[in-house]
Amino acid sequence: MHPFEPAPLRTEPFPHVLQDGYLEPELYGALLAAFPECPPGSGPTGYNYFWGDPEYDQLLEGSEAWRTLFNRFHSQAFVDYVLGQFREVVERECVVDLSNARYVPYQESRADKEAPRIANVVHAPDELWVRMDVAQARTGYDRGAHLDHRRRVATMLLYFCDADEIEMVGGDLRLHPGPDAPATEVIRPRHNRMAMFPCHNASWHSASAITSQKGPRNFLQISLSSSIDLWKPLPVSPLTRATAGLRALAGRAASVFG
Repeated sequence: MHPFEPAPLRTEPFPHVLQDGYLEPELYGALLAAFPECPPGSGPTGYNYFWGDPEYDQLLEGSEAWRTLFNRFHSQAFVDYVLGQFREVVERECVVDLSNARYVPYQESRADKEAPRIANVVHAPDELWVRMDVAQARTGYDRGAHLDHRRRVATMLLYFCDADEIEMVGGDLRLHPGPDAPATEVIRPRHNRMAMFPCHNASWHSASAITSQKGPRNFLQISLSSSIDLWKPLPVSPLTRATAGLRALAGRAASVFG
């Protein structure tokens, strides 16, 4: 199966895709062998490479496999794949017409990545771009139920570890039917496992606290994004929204300082 072929869509607790063996075995093996040790930094996990970091550029320069993956995701083909996979949700809930969405090679800064809104918007709303963040989660990482940035069309998580191999307690991706509801699907990190979901109002997700591990939770987070908010306002009270925001901030602080 080609990585950009549509996959079966799971509908509960919100639309998402879960696919094992996502990348070709040879490519995945080369990427895994060159997966870097990420330095401490900002961001949800506290250990990552972002496009524009010197270490990220060195990774691409030194590995044909990583360049191949970067170019694959930073493309019109990836834009079309994501929009096709979640067409119904996008057409129903997105406030921007993405029927003629175009890929642009925009590099979101680390500061803008971590801010609710981009400081200086230079692209039209339907000019979409991609992030491919390299991340490691270590003991102490914990994220409560949250939504990703509202400018994101969709988020893909691609795992480069096996939770059982590294004896990781916690670190599971959890999908929730609401911000205060228990998870109804738990996704354990496995080698070459991909999970993807649209970043609309229903996509509440979390990561269970990592309390012990013998190796890092290695993964990529690939985001398809616009430069402005794409989704309708959240149909929740200000109190609920504030609570969800505080929960997300607490999870981010724990991952950085824990």
